[in-house]
Amino acid sequence: MVGTAKRTNWKIVIGQIACSMEFCVMSLRANLAWQKQHKNKMINTFWNTLLCTWALFGLAACQDAIAAKEQDTDQSPHIVILIADDLGLARAPCFAADSPMEFLTVQCDKAVVFERAYTHPYCTASRAAMMTARHTFRHGAGDVRSFARKLPLSEVTIPEYLKANGASQYRFSAIGKWHLADDENGSDQNPNLQGFDHFAGTPRQHHTYKYYDYDWVEDGKLMGRETTYKTTKIANSIISDFEQFGDKGPQFYWVGFVNPHMPFHTPPAALHSNRDLPVDFMAKMVRHNDTQGNEFKINRRDPKLDPYFVAMLEALDTEIARIVTTLSAQSDRPIVFMFLGDNGTSAEVYPGDRSIGYRAKAFLYDGGTRIPLMVWSTGKTNRSALIQPGRVNDLVHLVDLLPTLADLVGAKPVEAASGAARQIDGQSFISKLSGTPDVGSQAREFLYVERGNAAKIPFAYGAVNQNGLKLILRDKQRYVHWPWNALIEVYDTKNDPQEAHNLFKQPCSLDTDDVRALYDFIRAKLASEPDNHTSFTEDDYGAEFADFYRTCEH
Repeated sequence: MVGTAKRTNWKIVIGQIACSMEFCVMSLRANLAWQKQHKNKMINTFWNTLLCTWALFGLAACQDAIAAKEQDTDQSPHIVILIADDLGLARAPCFAADSPMEFLTVQCDKAVVFERAYTHPYCTASRAAMMTARHTFRHGAGDVRSFARKLPLSEVTIPEYLKANGASQYRFSAIGKWHLADDENGSDQNPNLQGFDHFAGTPRQHHTYKYYDYDWVEDGKLMGRETTYKTTKIANSIISDFEQFGDKGPQFYWVGFVNPHMPFHTPPAALHSNRDLPVDFMAKMVRHNDTQGNEFKINRRDPKLDPYFVAMLEALDTEIARIVTTLSAQSDRPIVFMFLGDNGTSAEVYPGDRSIGYRAKAFLYDGGTRIPLMVWSTGKTNRSALIQPGRVNDLVHLVDLLPTLADLVGAKPVEAASGAARQIDGQSFISKLSGTPDVGSQAREFLYVERGNAAKIPFAYGAVNQNGLKLILRDKQRYVHWPWNALIEVYDTKNDPQEAHNLFKQPCSLDTDDVRALYDFIRAKLASEPDNHTSFTEDDYGAEFADFYRTCEH
């Protein structure tokens, strides 16, 4: 981590000067009034000394009060989480040299940038992990068998947890794409039922991916049909809400954008720079299912869509810039912004090498699970001292979001508040935001990812270690119908970032103990939830691993 020099907080300095001047004026007025009535010099000298001492005590009290107020605002900053839909590292700010997101690129030097942030490769599973600090196999949102989108109401979400554990001063709002609701868990009321004080957007799958003609819901009520470009509508909503509530206490905003998720299209001209795009272009959404059932050979790449993808990212960046600059200019509190992708980039615009197979969204390769994650702070008069810019190379997962937020706002640590009946997978990365060294259990050795059931694609489990070694396991029961795929894959992601060489086929080229440790980690993780939502069994992989280990023993 790279630290920064401590900034002079001019708000405190000016407040101290103003406060001391006020006490001096009060002392002078009192002294003059006394001297008009009393001519005794000894008494006047004593009175002057007393007033000066009183003024000094008053100044100290002012300093303490102002410092306490500053500490309070730093412990309760506004928090804004900005979520891009289907944005992996390709074209992402802070990672891609050709990123069209100019505003966010400028923020990279002011932010904590996580070089190795992971999540699950689908929208529902990723968002549920963020919201609960728990993986899909525990709660079933993005179920590996039914691909359910709903998050059970029994799950404890970010606002529910923080309100109950020391952060009730916050007002919680979710705006834009929610993607965790269906008719079985409250439908349009779901975000409010899960702890949010305010919701505005599209709570269910219905109309989620319509950019120009869609239903808009606010706090469970259908507000009617909207034709404003959805990214602009989302930005307008958070700005309007902040103008009304920003000075009434700390605000928390969960902002789910749809860009750059398909359908690929031309955004409004004011939001992007490419004037060669047809103004009315909207690509038809097509579900691509390989008729041979061969995930490894799927190729949906369509370079003709690249200019629209870039324009959609520009539009997102433009509206994020408007949100950040507007809120920052209005806020007396520090604002902590987080920008992240919810999973990898869509196959149609993923720039990876297709000769080695599918490596984009929906799969456990880095192209589907590694995402941009950056955190920075801003404000009208001061920034949060809790955020110290730098690059972090340790493993983090979006399941870590809730524990980190709890630490950020001074709530009870999530791990301490969770019992054996409610296993927590996330761990706080607050130390990485502030630049302090990890201690004890803060250092993560392994990271877990999983993929739910999607059309003909079988589910899978994955693990990565701190050295970049990755293990992928596929469901054997469905794998038998996919003869071109590998049941077990191992990749050295540091030296083979494209994941082109399956080291499980070359067992003696690596330390088999490292592979064993990854497999044991997956087994232990799944075993920690007795009624998990998978069909994982060690019998599916035992023989293959036995052969793998035995090969290098001779």
